[in-house]
Amino acid sequence: MLSLFCNTGTVWQVFLLVLSLLTVISLTIACVISFRHKHNARPFGLGAGLLVLNAALYVLMQIDSRITGAQHILHLPYLLALLVTLLSLSHAVWSVLRETKNRKIINNTSIKEAFDNLPTGVCFFNEAGLPVLCNRAMHRFSFSVCGKDLQFISDLQDCLSDDFIPVEGAEKAGKFFTLSDGSIWQLEKHRITHESGEDYTQFITLDVTQLQHNRAELMEENAQLRQVQAQLKQLSANVVAVTREEEILNTKMRVHDEMGNCLLAAQQYLQGNASDPLPESVVASWQRAVSMLKYSNETEDEDMLLQIRKTCRFVNLEYVQTGQLPADEHVAYLLTCAVRECVTNAVRYAEAKALYVAFSESADAASVTITNDGKPPEGEIREGGGLSTLRQRIEREGGSMTVQSAPRFRLTVTIPKNKEGVL
Repeated sequence: MLSLFCNTGTVWQVFLLVLSLLTVISLTIACVISFRHKHNARPFGLGAGLLVLNAALYVLMQIDSRITGAQHILHLPYLLALLVTLLSLSHAVWSVLRETKNRKIINNTSIKEAFDNLPTGVCFFNEAGLPVLCNRAMHRFSFSVCGKDLQFISDLQDCLSDDFIPVEGAEKAGKFFTLSDGSIWQLEKHRITHESGEDYTQFITLDVTQLQHNRAELMEENAQLRQVQAQLKQLSANVVAVTREEEILNTKMRVHDEMGNCLLAAQQYLQGNASDPLPESVVASWQRAVSMLKYSNETEDEDMLLQIRKTCRFVNLEYVQTGQLPADEHVAYLLTCAVRECVTNAVRYAEAKALYVAFSESADAASVTITNDGKPPEGEIREGGGLSTLRQRIEREGGSMTVQSAPRFRLTVTIPKNKEGVL
């Protein structure tokens, strides 16, 4: 080993040639890694120099090796070649380990690499309009829409103008761009100020393909819901018509019952002593029956509240109202039905002289509170046919009805707004 390379044994020549080849390969890998990162030019330059030196040394040893059968004697010192090879191999291993270690810590290079690999396109321009920081996604977007790489701020500003025409294969709709691959991107522009006081213009492009598809599906579903809503409104109108028919039928039944009571009272009077004056109770019963008969014969086109006022005048019941009916026709009808029911009960049971009706309305519901000045109920009110039917109708519409007996009769009905009727 102390002689020249050409005079050493075959085993030592093979050992040095293999070591030299490994060194060349390691230096090549180290140079490639240093070139890709480019964070320091000195390690790359040193590695490239050692790569050239070891490549030349490997060639010279091949020429001076007895393994290849060469006849040239170059007088290459074996120990010198071994020392150069070992030092170069050590440098290659150190360079690879250093680059591997740098990838595990956050530094300027790792931040720039992460910024470049963002799926969102980001680009910053200085006040002169030149790009100072731009990642790969923004470059790809610019090339797909404009057909060129970003060079100046006007390249992206033009994309936001109404008269901009993208390259063939791309489409524009406001801030949204459909690329040739079918993906949809949204371009946004922002003005930011650095802590140093310098102003920058930031452009961001986002992949909103899935959001746009979801938006299209929602619009389609909304259109279907509007159709269903229209059908429900028609159904609600039918429910209102059916409800009014039920109310007319109930009114006719009450008229029939009242007339029956009057006829029975008159029959008893006639079978008795007809010379006696007609009892006031019989007269009042006939007055109620006549007023209800006239009330039931009113035309349907006449305002129901106006009908109630007329009925109150016929039975000598003062009608006192505060507040106004809600604009919703269906809600107003239900509240008016409650008032009409209380008119009959106030005259028939409470012998009232005045009926007090208070309408109120909020953003979500409308209500009416009805009291009278008649005699208070003797006990807890048991809901009969009229009140029971009214409660069923109110609760079917999602409303509530409260009947108070003491200290005097009070009926409160609340109906939610914008609620479709249910069969």
